[in-house]
Amino acid sequence: MKTERRFADASQLAGVVQEVFGADRSIVGVDRLAGGSKKGVYRVALDDRTSAVVYVWSAEEDYWDGLLSDSSNDSESVFAHSSGIDLFEAATRRLEAIGARSPRLLFTDRSQRLYPGEIAVAEDVTGGTLQTLLDTDPDAGKATLGQLAEMVRAMHQYRAPAFGKVAFVDGGGVSKGGTCEAAHLEHALTNIADAAARDVRAAAGREQLEDKLRTLYATVEPRSEFGLVHGELQKALAYEI
Repeated sequence: MKTERRFADASQLAGVVQEVFGADRSIVGVDRLAGGSKKGVYRVALDDRTSAVVYVWSAEEDYWDGLLSDSSNDSESVFAHSSGIDLFEAATRRLEAIGARSPRLLFTDRSQRLYPGEIAVAEDVTGGTLQTLLDTDPDAGKATLGQLAEMVRAMHQYRAPAFGKVAFVDGGGVSKGGTCEAAHLEHALTNIADAAARDVRAAAGREQLEDKLRTLYATVEPRSEFGLVHGELQKALAYEI
């Protein structure tokens, strides 16, 4: 029988809050936010009417644990399992360094002294979604989009030393593939092979798909510079948050 997952509550996070905000602060509410499957994300409300966001990396919070292939755990691959406190912290620091506004990182802990998992505490940015703002106040929404555009330009202008995940490259790692373009081609071919093994239609079209990919790859000009981009926005730019 499958064991029920146990998530964080106020009693388990009390020590974290006291470590970050002081012994005179207490928790009045904890909400586990939806949308993630590799880590837990909690909005923690405090008794002074402020709040913070706590990220938790543990086996209890990772729904992909044990389901990924060995290649997904290969740190040298730009397509490896993209989760963990090291990646999170490195991405946050890099955005801060180039002037791209993101929630401030207040605290990190890998020791599991305060909680049975690796944790990070960040600023809670409230106020609703950009879509809601555009619907209710288009002028204010446009101004916010302008700020976002400035941040994207700052990311684009940054020059990274090589392609790969920020934490891995900054630690001196060399991503597999030789080049950004070759790494993406190899990944796409692997996906085709995987699909062909699962579906007869994909198997029938495998050769045609592979030929098309290689034809497209031959027209791609090699990258001589690498910028900064969020991996969810565009996988083709290689120095990823």
